[in-house]
Amino acid sequence: MIKKFFNNQKLINFCLSTIYILYIVIIIVMIGIEKNNETSTKEISSISGKDMIQYGKRNFKIEIQKESFTEINNSEIQDENNIEKINNEDVEKEDIQNTDVDIQTVDNETKENQETIEEQSIEKEQNIVDLDIEPTEIETASVEQSYQGFETVGKIEIPSTNVNIPILNKVTVKGMENAPCLLYSTGELNKSGDNLIVGHNYRNGTIFSDNENLQIDDKIYITSLDGNKVEYTIYDKFITTPEEIDYLKRETGEKPEITLSCCTDDDENRIIILAKAN
Repeated sequence: MIKKFFNNQKLINFCLSTIYILYIVIIIVMIGIEKNNETSTKEISSISGKDMIQYGKRNFKIEIQKESFTEINNSEIQDENNIEKINNEDVEKEDIQNTDVDIQTVDNETKENQETIEEQSIEKEQNIVDLDIEPTEIETASVEQSYQGFETVGKIEIPSTNVNIPILNKVTVKGMENAPCLLYSTGELNKSGDNLIVGHNYRNGTIFSDNENLQIDDKIYITSLDGNKVEYTIYDKFITTPEEIDYLKRETGEKPEITLSCCTDDDENRIIILAKAN
């Protein structure tokens, strides 16, 4: 096969011609590609340095504008956050002020309610003034004495309940808060008649808080402003309503007596203690 090919002169000439033509075509194509590259290089080179600078400036300005817009947006967001923070602080201050007002209002209402309850209690005690018995005004000593800013008529001591406190000469809301008070008398303290002494039951061991624990034959000592100290012995103890006052109409005879009155723990009734001078 190979021998035939080399022996065929025409076929050899054809192949050589074909190879030559392909070689020429390849050279032409390569020359065209090189010219195109030179043209592109010339076009790029034809752009002036001034144009390049202007193009760079435009891009730089765009970047600056972008940064400016970003800063403006950030400032607006920060301003909104500051406004919201200020509004929240104002709301918190207003809430605190409202809370203080509410607390003050509750305190005032509580104080007013307490004073109203005490006034009602005193009014119930003062119902005894409607008795048919005319009370005798108690004479105080020539030298006036006072306790917590209130005038006194003497002092009461109850050893079994550890009470040792002055007796105020009249009943008032403020006075009752500090000490027992002389509410009613049919005679004179430590000398004659019955003397009604009222006091609060604070449930804390002060004033008449422990009167419910007093027993028959317990001792009570009353000292008047003239220095006269008299021992009394309890002979009766009971619970009654605020409206019941018949025990104040009792006959005391020649010896002076005292009556102690205070509220029960539920504030509904009265604990009454009757004692006679020895």
